[in-house]
Amino acid sequence: MNDSDLPYSQACENNKSPILSVLNQAFANCQQVLEIGSGTGQHAVYFASQLAHLCWQSSDQHCNLPALAERIRRAALANLRVSRDSGNFS
Repeated sequence: MNDSDLPYSQACENNKSPILSVLNQAFANCQQVLEIGSGTGQHAVYFASQLAHLCWQSSDQHCNLPALAERIRRAALANLRVSRDSGNFS
């Protein structure tokens, strides 16, 4: 899968493993997560792939939704979704 045409954050790549170690403990007994401000979607895809027991719901402002939705579509993870209504703050 080539995601070079999607927005990319090096910081997301750098901190995903340390964050995952915390999330493993914090979400051990959870079934659903709503991520506010999913941005590029890199974390959403990574965490959903590593925490298969969770239904991961991503969200962001409307201007970020097309790229976020595309990254999630390409990931094709059954437990990962993007909210089509996120970002509607008016």
